[in-house]
Amino acid sequence: MGMRIWYQSMTQLATLTNYRKALEEHAKKYCSDGTKIVFNGVSEDNYHGRMPAEVLQYSYAKLILQTEVIDICRAAEKNKFDAVILGSFSEPFLPEIRSLLNIPVISMPECTLLVACSMAEKFALTTLAPANVKRVKALVKRHGLESRVSGYYSLAHPVDEDILNVALKKPKQVVTDFLATAEQAKADGADLIVPAEGVLNLIIGRSNINPIGRLSVLDCVSTSFLYAEMMINMQRRLGIGIGRMGSYAMPPADLLAELDAVTQAKASAKVKTKK
Repeated sequence: MGMRIWYQSMTQLATLTNYRKALEEHAKKYCSDGTKIVFNGVSEDNYHGRMPAEVLQYSYAKLILQTEVIDICRAAEKNKFDAVILGSFSEPFLPEIRSLLNIPVISMPECTLLVACSMAEKFALTTLAPANVKRVKALVKRHGLESRVSGYYSLAHPVDEDILNVALKKPKQVVTDFLATAEQAKADGADLIVPAEGVLNLIIGRSNINPIGRLSVLDCVSTSFLYAEMMINMQRRLGIGIGRMGSYAMPPADLLAELDAVTQAKASAKVKTKK
């Protein structure tokens, strides 16, 4: 039986055309026969020309701009997708989305961290800029895996998604900066390093530099593809579902209908105000 997976990026894929193409090529290369991945980006108009790396460091901006992802993922399940991948190290509304869906919801950073634990005693993460390091540290802490991380690093020349979209065609500087963080990670005791951002990951993956000496490089994008396939298979074959006793408790149908009515009323009021 085939699989249909919805991949929700937190970038403007309509604008970042090199990135979208690279994602599609990556899926074709690594996914099993019969697996189809649909890639979806964020609403372009909401960002007013800014890149996510610039905006999502602010908690309020993240709340306002990423709330749409909840409804997008609910729609994916209604449209018979077998799993959803949240393809971002910002990991938007993961508990909320898992509490609303019965299909597997894969967090790219969460599954990458879990796989890294199976591949290395200590691993490191490299992100785009110093401002992102704090967010990645908080993410690792949220998943309770601080003791497995040997270090957090950022590229010497900070970049955003727009710059990386160009670097997919001209990767030299980004690869050089990443290799420098890899050497530091090795010196700090890492067995494995993760390019902790989707576009950065694809640039490194397409540069054929894995491993770096004895240091493994974990491809977080393809890991999320294969992890989603595994979770779909486990749900189909083992009948496992999401635990509903804690943070992923699903609201009863009547309460969910009431909550949907509230959000719809707010949306209608917003439209009337604009008029």
